[in-house]
Amino acid sequence: MIGIIGGNGVAATNKLNSLIEERLTKKGAFRDAHHPEMIIWQATQAPSRSMYLEGRGPSWIEDYVKVGNKLKLCGCDELCMCCNTAHYAIDELSEKIGIKFINLLDLVAMRCRDLEVKRVGMMCSDGLRKVGLYEKRFITYAPEIEFVYPDEDYQKLVTKGICNAKDKIRFSNPEVEDLHPYNCFAKVCDHLLYDKGVDCIVAGCTDICNVYSQVQDNCKYKYVDSLCVLADYIVSVAPRYF
Repeated sequence: MIGIIGGNGVAATNKLNSLIEERLTKKGAFRDAHHPEMIIWQATQAPSRSMYLEGRGPSWIEDYVKVGNKLKLCGCDELCMCCNTAHYAIDELSEKIGIKFINLLDLVAMRCRDLEVKRVGMMCSDGLRKVGLYEKRFITYAPEIEFVYPDEDYQKLVTKGICNAKDKIRFSNPEVEDLHPYNCFAKVCDHLLYDKGVDCIVAGCTDICNVYSQVQDNCKYKYVDSLCVLADYIVSVAPRYF
């Protein structure tokens, strides 16, 4: 049974659960019993992962250890985190809890490798960008791929988009509200595509999926959403009851 440490953000975690259900239903599930048992813990009171890595806040690690131990006691034998930035401490968490973790960053790097892209543009939190964790995973699993970030002004738009994806502004009209998170991410994607010359963009924050996505049939570049990658993996390892 998989345990999910979520609440980072809440909407992203809820979206993950929906994606898992939708994928399994499209594969043929038509009863409740056809879906896997999972435990989702909305760890909303843990400190900000990004602010900690930026040197502006307390650590979230011990909070996640407590949550992970509770999930383990409930019968989970594998854990995942609905937060890219939290993967900074994945090895420490696995060791302290004594349980295997699904490494989302590795899955994203392997997805990009399988797509045979050459130049990836990354949208992620300031903290994750600062520690360069995604680059390290790409060097391990996709060393042939060139890795780039948005310029500073556009990174600020990524941050604004992530914050506004948690805010009621996301329910406003994107055609009216300039700082609607959809518009923030759309501008960054255009920057990465036309200014940076990427052929693939990674949504390296799970909050992005809640407000922004790309229809690949009409897209000018490959788009890899980390939340969708996590949902795909969970579905692929879930027991089949149909």
